[in-house]
Amino acid sequence: MRRWIGFAAAVLGLIAANPSLAAALKGECPEGYTVRAGLNTDFPHAGERRAFLVYPPEGVTGPAPVFVPLTGSVESTMDNLTVARSGATSLMARQGFLVIGPVRACANQDPTLKAGVCNGPGHDGWNWNPWREGRAAGRAGDRFKIDEGPDSTFLIAAVKCAAKSFPVDAKRMYLGGISSGGTMTNRALTFRSDFWAGGLPISGEWYVSTDEGSALSFNDVRDYVATDPAKIFQGRVGPYPLKAKLDPMIVITVWGGEKDLWDCGPPLGLCSDYRPTTQAASNYFSAQKAVVHVACSAHHGHMWPQANTQAFNAWALKTLASHPKGSNPARFKLTTPPDGYSCKLGRFTDHYPEG
Repeated sequence: MRRWIGFAAAVLGLIAANPSLAAALKGECPEGYTVRAGLNTDFPHAGERRAFLVYPPEGVTGPAPVFVPLTGSVESTMDNLTVARSGATSLMARQGFLVIGPVRACANQDPTLKAGVCNGPGHDGWNWNPWREGRAAGRAGDRFKIDEGPDSTFLIAAVKCAAKSFPVDAKRMYLGGISSGGTMTNRALTFRSDFWAGGLPISGEWYVSTDEGSALSFNDVRDYVATDPAKIFQGRVGPYPLKAKLDPMIVITVWGGEKDLWDCGPPLGLCSDYRPTTQAASNYFSAQKAVVHVACSAHHGHMWPQANTQAFNAWALKTLASHPKGSNPARFKLTTPPDGYSCKLGRFTDHYPEG
């Protein structure tokens, strides 16, 4: 683990030693609002009051890279930030990242709320409740073919406001999450590649649709992707139709292996298989000339990566930070991940038999 932390520290040290590499993001807050370390509540956005936690970067002078971790349906924001098996992502502040942990709107500003009301179908045109990350299958979801939604804009607003209190490197702003948080990452990256420098979607949905944008059943999605695993698939997670061109960024998509499945419980039962969804995401991102895409496979199932977790976190964030916004994809060098992970440039080629 120490060598991966050392690599991350070396990258951040390079940034600190060369201020020209770290232009500060202009901070912007709602009138009268000031972000502080710890829990920030009553942040006004899109007619709601939102909350997020801030862990200032340690050992960094000047603008710091940002990591915005997103929990999924079952675990709380605090679980993701502080519990080892859930990621303990706040520890990345010790590696020089400004860590901003948003609280899901369904949790009503409570960072300790676990599943509860956040674990279930969405409403008001959204497919799933924890994050507003994919449009619903019916007509109610049609507006979100072009509207990114209030969660995507909230994540950006929180980073911009935090930048008034804690200097932010404008070229190194990243987000990532597990399950619904991974899906939210996919949505944010496909809608707002103009803002984010990249992200880490872990076991995220794509909500694969037909080319015409119509929803598909769970089993139809599995068959649809398996039939043509290299295809660029439309989906209800991103804009419809998908943008032909994304701005420069880096994306690390993680698949948890054969057990990377989600059971919604009765009466739905098994409702998501992250083999086709991560395949679809990797196909789209890797087809973008300005995007570096890294496909990572493991064996931990549907949860935050469990093998050498903090070594993986440090490696992933170091990899993201090594490719700031606007970097030439041809110059990117992929380092070897920690034990327990198989990572390669481009799309996944281990999900289905290659013809």
